[in-house]
Amino acid sequence: MLKLLIFRLSLCLTFLSVNATYARQGTAYCDNIVAQVRASFNLNQPEKIYALTSVIFQKKMPGEQFALGMNKFHAKTGNWISSVFKEENEKGLDYLVVFANSRQIFSIKLNGEGKIDRLNFAAVPIMIPEKIGQVPGDNPLKDSLDLMVEHAVRPYIQKGNTCGLVLALIHNGHVRKYSYGSVNKKVKQLPDAEYTIFEIGSITKTFTSLILAEEVVAGRMKLTDPINLYLPDSIPALSVQGTPITLQNLANHTSGFPRLPANIFNGKVDPKDPYKHYLPDSLYSFLMRYHPSVMPGTVFSYSNYGAGVLGTILERKLHGSFEQLVLSRICKPLGMSHTSLTLNDTAQKNFAQGYNETGETTAPWALASLKGSGAIRSTLNDMVKYAQAQMAIKGPLHKAIALSHRPTFIGKAQSMGLGWRINRIGQHTYLRHSGGTGGFRSFIGFDPDRQTAIIILSNAAEDVTSIGERFLK
Repeated sequence: MLKLLIFRLSLCLTFLSVNATYARQGTAYCDNIVAQVRASFNLNQPEKIYALTSVIFQKKMPGEQFALGMNKFHAKTGNWISSVFKEENEKGLDYLVVFANSRQIFSIKLNGEGKIDRLNFAAVPIMIPEKIGQVPGDNPLKDSLDLMVEHAVRPYIQKGNTCGLVLALIHNGHVRKYSYGSVNKKVKQLPDAEYTIFEIGSITKTFTSLILAEEVVAGRMKLTDPINLYLPDSIPALSVQGTPITLQNLANHTSGFPRLPANIFNGKVDPKDPYKHYLPDSLYSFLMRYHPSVMPGTVFSYSNYGAGVLGTILERKLHGSFEQLVLSRICKPLGMSHTSLTLNDTAQKNFAQGYNETGETTAPWALASLKGSGAIRSTLNDMVKYAQAQMAIKGPLHKAIALSHRPTFIGKAQSMGLGWRINRIGQHTYLRHSGGTGGFRSFIGFDPDRQTAIIILSNAAEDVTSIGERFLK
């Protein structure tokens, strides 16, 4: 009886081994397709990958859309380094793929003709452990506000992928500041409210819109001006059924422009600094070939490109670099002496090290022709001055600031001023904006009626918006 059981077990194992070998041999053709996809991916030739897809696949996704998606994905992940067969399932074959900046599960399914019916990437989940021991901070923990800040920030700063954070709360002229973590994981140095510099990312858009508002208040530009009025004559009219894209549409994200232009991912893109190659020629080249399809002013659709175009228009109109405009029009009047785009030697020493989503170091971002969308760097103290100016009833920029707060678009999901998102909670209205670059996150929000504001700057790519919203709500 025992011998018979052993024989049956041996036969079963042999059968499973043969079937596993047969299944592995059945993936040989797919392995070859995957190799072709990898080669074309690394050469930035998405059209060659698209040529491997089936008629069914191509009906679901046009070639232009596919190419944009693949180029954007390449810009984020970098080159395809290696791949290993993982498993076969009802959706096809899965491969574990290692990219320069990511690990992904690549799923592929072929039809009977050997064409790709399904192709998909999914990031391999990364478990980031919490830090061992309590991260230092200067919160005195003396009253209810201190405790509220501690309760909101502590879970964030203890995450393994974060590094440092500074936060300021303003209420009726009183300012509370808090600092947690470090300017760099290699040193034990709390971020300093006066000197430590962070990238503020898309909060830059509120500066860009404020410069526009200044020009409008002075009577030198109009929000209703078509953007073609300020662009090279070679660019065709940008309009839909006779309705032009205006300066206001750029400032409130109702231009219909995409979040990022398709040609930003053409050629080799440095994932660590993905926009530095996008010079004005590229920006104008996209406009030359762009055909608007969404009626301007009717749909909110967040666009980094639109903000970049606005910044470029202001440079052309005012005959100065975007940095010069920010410094002379906003920073100097408000006394923001540690805010800039470029960093001198002193500022470079005070610039916090940024960290990406997985807690690895990142390079600073240079946004070339898209500076108006997110290139400013600043300190907590300077951003406090900026927030205070937003809530002031007078001051050198008061009229322009007031104009930037007026609703220019009211939608179900989002209402907008010029650059500012407008939100309502009960009877209260507050304005806000978040920011993010490769290694930084930021938030500013304020309620002018209640004279309350919050500013958060972090040198890690872990969102801080929920912390800021929590205090405003």
